[in-house]
Amino acid sequence: MENHVRSRAVTAALVLWGGLAAAEPFDATVETSAGDRVQLKALWTKPTVLFYEDRDSTKLNQHVKDALFARGKERGLLDAVNVVAVANVAKYDWFPARTFVLAAVKDAEAQFHVPVYCDFKGDLARAPWSLPTRTSTVVVLSTAGVPVVIFKGRLADDELAKLFSTLEGLVAAR
Repeated sequence: MENHVRSRAVTAALVLWGGLAAAEPFDATVETSAGDRVQLKALWTKPTVLFYEDRDSTKLNQHVKDALFARGKERGLLDAVNVVAVANVAKYDWFPARTFVLAAVKDAEAQFHVPVYCDFKGDLARAPWSLPTRTSTVVVLSTAGVPVVIFKGRLADDELAKLFSTLEGLVAAR
């Protein structure tokens, strides 16, 4: 029975994404603020919401971040979902800009208590993911790292509701 529920969740994930071509787990090499390289696939241990943003779009979906935290706290589900922040900083991969970016990322991590990974090479903006580079992109991933749904730009109320219903389905299927 449990495998049947998971199978339905994966099928629903593929339908939401837009087809079977998206069955590949989401992965790229990013860096921590300490300069360590990390494969994103190592983070997919539970349903995940990934934010991919450049410095000018970090506030665009602040309402989503606030709602995720509030709902998670209200329902006691803060540990049931990963939130992964990836900064699109490819245009700053040169000295001394890189140093300033890492300092700003460390400040953001201290302020928000969430690790922020840096995409200095622009891997998430290239195929197969091709995420936009000048806006906020929100990706919901299954525990296997398979993209379930993706939102580009500021999420409207109906998109926020879809995000929450998708996450609830993924958490229930675990």
